[in-house]
Amino acid sequence: MRWLPRLSMATLIRIGFALASLTIAALTHSVANALPWVLLVMTLDLIATGLLSQVVPTRTRRMQALAVLSIAALASGAAMAYGGIGPKALIVIPAFNVGLHYRPRWVLWITGVGAATGFGIASAEGVLNEDITSRMLLWTLGAALIGLLGALSRQMEMQAAATAAVSVDPSLAAEASMLLRRLHELADSLDTGFDAPASAEMALQDLAGRTRSARSAILVGYGDDPAVPLAIRGADRTPWPDPTETGSVLWQAWNEGEPTLSVWDGDYVERSVMAVPMYDETGKRLGVLVADRPAMTPFSEDDLAAAVEVAASHSAHIDLSVVFASLRERAGLEERERLAREMHDGIAQEMVALGFGLDSVRRRARDLDSPIAEDLDGLRKEVSRVLADLRLHIADLRIAVRPDTGLGAMIGSRLQSFGSATGMTTRMHLSETGFRLPAHTEVLIYRLFLQVLTDARHAADTTSMDVRLNVAAPRAELWVSHNGTSQLKRKDFTEHPLRALGAEITVDPYGERGVSVRMRMRARGAAPSATLSHERIPQPS
Repeated sequence: MRWLPRLSMATLIRIGFALASLTIAALTHSVANALPWVLLVMTLDLIATGLLSQVVPTRTRRMQALAVLSIAALASGAAMAYGGIGPKALIVIPAFNVGLHYRPRWVLWITGVGAATGFGIASAEGVLNEDITSRMLLWTLGAALIGLLGALSRQMEMQAAATAAVSVDPSLAAEASMLLRRLHELADSLDTGFDAPASAEMALQDLAGRTRSARSAILVGYGDDPAVPLAIRGADRTPWPDPTETGSVLWQAWNEGEPTLSVWDGDYVERSVMAVPMYDETGKRLGVLVADRPAMTPFSEDDLAAAVEVAASHSAHIDLSVVFASLRERAGLEERERLAREMHDGIAQEMVALGFGLDSVRRRARDLDSPIAEDLDGLRKEVSRVLADLRLHIADLRIAVRPDTGLGAMIGSRLQSFGSATGMTTRMHLSETGFRLPAHTEVLIYRLFLQVLTDARHAADTTSMDVRLNVAAPRAELWVSHNGTSQLKRKDFTEHPLRALGAEITVDPYGERGVSVRMRMRARGAAPSATLSHERIPQPS
């Protein structure tokens, strides 16, 4: 905010002239005459400053401020005639303020108004003599000069800002263009583009070609973020303990950054586990490559070395894909936030105003015993329902997935607020492991839940709603049902984005009129079952 330092200095300068007027009045023993004029001019100046306090004041504000400063010029002109020697300096205050915010011609206008008022009053009162005339002319010329200097400083500052914008923006635009062009070239050169799960699956494919394993996965997580399985082979859920837990078989690779070979007895059979950290270009851990097989055929040091090579060769691709997905997700969330803000500041405010207008008409109708009073009451209830629904949609647009707010927490909070707003009976069963789904996947599942929630709200006869969520990343299952008359059909979900991620969505009747929507998701390339019996170690091709 470049105007803050200038405004602060300008205020100090104008206060300095006011104090100078009082000092001169004190030396000439005329403080009683000067003080009211000083207070009047300073009050008007502060009002104008408040009107101009916005970074970019509106045209109406600028016109109002100019009118107030013109009144201040009239007051300072009257002070030159009535206030004695001290208040003659007050003409500088509105002139300097005008110079800081308007074009130079308005400085001449303000000083002209002040001088004409002062000379006119002094001439009418018969007190205009050579001494007073010279002092008034001196302060008028000084005010004009100081105001023009303020206008010159404003013009120089605007030119400097324009020059800086011209010199900086093209370089930033050129740099952005170069980066986007480079990203386009990278996307063409990569077999998987910027698809993070596909990049992770290529890493697992490379690992399978170098060593044998029964189950393998790429877990991604930066800093203190939870582990997110990008790709998994041999199971439809992550079988190992959360790497953020101290006793986990993956803890050392996740937290200490050391490749490890270990034996894990937390499964049906004892397993040999190999975990290798993956790093981004700055040397920070971005995830872990993990693989296991029965302990009767343990991994060797050569297998660990091969896994380290795979992790090193694929880390850059996976990091790039994850960062690109994060940028794309952030852009989507910013757009949703913009839409929510526009809805809140636009149609929501208009609906509130409409409700207040209806309340006024309802009161008049009841006072007059009008037959339309009951109809107006019904209309007011309908407006309140639409407004409540609009507020819920605005809240839904502002959803954001964060490491400390998982999918279960979001759905639970939203279901609780829905039950409080509608009075419906809501029930939820939640089961989540320490592993998280990718953020964009959680958002899509949450939107699916909101779609069923909206259907339940629009059904007038809905009395209860049930939600079951089971997340064992990368597998997830959501079951949402309500007992109201539903408008949802199977075709409403044929083009749902979750289907592109491998999800199955079914729509079935629930009760007499209700609906049940079930979504099941498994990782791409996952085995049919999480528990593998009669395991066969794949051979390198």
